[in-house]
Amino acid sequence: MKKTVIAASLALMAITGSAQAGDFFSLPTNLSTLTPGNGGLINGATNPAADRLHLDIESKKYLAGYDDDREWSADPELRGSGNVIAEKIAYKAVSGGITTGIGTLTLLDWRVTTGVPLLPDEPQATIYDFVYRDSRDNALVFGTRYLNLVDNNQEVNFLYRYGFTGYSTAAAWTFLTDSDLRQYQAGATSSTSTSNLGLPYDPDAVRQRGDFSVSEENPWSGLFLVKTNATAYTLGNKAIGYFQAGEEGQSPAGGFIGGFVPTPPVPEPETYALMLAGLGLIGLAARRRAQRG
Repeated sequence: MKKTVIAASLALMAITGSAQAGDFFSLPTNLSTLTPGNGGLINGATNPAADRLHLDIESKKYLAGYDDDREWSADPELRGSGNVIAEKIAYKAVSGGITTGIGTLTLLDWRVTTGVPLLPDEPQATIYDFVYRDSRDNALVFGTRYLNLVDNNQEVNFLYRYGFTGYSTAAAWTFLTDSDLRQYQAGATSSTSTSNLGLPYDPDAVRQRGDFSVSEENPWSGLFLVKTNATAYTLGNKAIGYFQAGEEGQSPAGGFIGGFVPTPPVPEPETYALMLAGLGLIGLAARRRAQRG
């Protein structure tokens, strides 16, 4: 979707209001394969006012020095940098035309990785990695923003967040600049397929789809968000993934970077008991074998 379409969508949203905007959409955990039909793959919409994944922003406050919210332009002299960090985002959640909640995302932590390659040994992008706290339910929210910087016909179609095994997840997105591209689809999968026909469920991953391309004049992702019931976060070697699916004939390519991930869940006491009992049985069997020997 090119920038002209984004501008038209924003204009329509201003006319119609935000009555049909969305909320964090829970991703199911009881499916082995995911499709739009069974609710495992959640599709957005071109018009943000009709997009159930889009958060309607009431206000936002940028971090000092990271407030360049100018639009992307094909003219380098007019082009914004895309380097924006929102430290406060006040949003309204809507379902079925009814406001269901009001919250504020407060920035807890952030990182930026520059020179991220797509083709071998060729820096392609900058990736921003965020952790927020949502005042609405005190939940952690992980955020990703991908900035494609090179006009070489290379694009990224999927962004991934990892580390959610043992936790629930819910997906959403919003604009940080008027040039940001929307989230097309979300699902709990690590698949690189562009098909919607039965993608495998992955409890560790959330995939968020877009189409970030300088050549198509939509190089920046929106702020893609994943809410979780994890209560703490840490740094991990595999936090954010990205993948070019080759939709316009490019060679499939991708990778991942380190960043913020949920702290792995602590096993329940019952699990510890089973583990100890299993170790005890193994030890008993080993002693009996030794005695027979």
